[in-house]
Amino acid sequence: EILIHLAALLSFTAAKNKDPVGLLLFSDQVEHYVPPKKGRGQVHRIISDLYYFKPKSTKTSLKPALDFLQGVLKKKSHIFIFSDFMDENFEGPLRMLGRKHDSVAVIVQDPIEKQLPSMGLVDFHDAETGEVLTVDTSSAIFQQAFKKVEEQRKNRREQAFKKAQVDRIDILAGQDIVQPLISF
Repeated sequence: EILIHLAALLSFTAAKNKDPVGLLLFSDQVEHYVPPKKGRGQVHRIISDLYYFKPKSTKTSLKPALDFLQGVLKKKSHIFIFSDFMDENFEGPLRMLGRKHDSVAVIVQDPIEKQLPSMGLVDFHDAETGEVLTVDTSSAIFQQAFKKVEEQRKNRREQAFKKAQVDRIDILAGQDIVQPLISF
């Protein structure tokens, strides 16, 4: 829902500036592509596609989407990549895309992903694999390991953005989504 609101806001802004707007939806494959066009009708189509599209796959990977964009976009473009960036092996394609296009990573996270509360035993369901893992979130060892893994992931992501010359916007679920865009 947050992604749709952000995409709508950016799309209407681009349309007002008479810039073309396109859409790429992906999972672990390219699922749906709308080539860039100008006009409010294009924005309405994109918003409709965002609301009603049902992906074929439950897995995610940034690499196929970034490779696809590199191949299909011939002119320099402004690209906003909406993701939590909890992925691996996207650094190379991101760097190639960042060299040619003005790219911005819009990182959408839930605050619970940054600091997991102590809630005792919790079953975590992986939406991509279907795996269920029971974890004692009140364990100090688990909390330290969780924090360490999250910090490593954040550092890898930051290095990838820096090498690719990609700007970033951080959006936290449950907080104002407009202010980070205005600040950017």
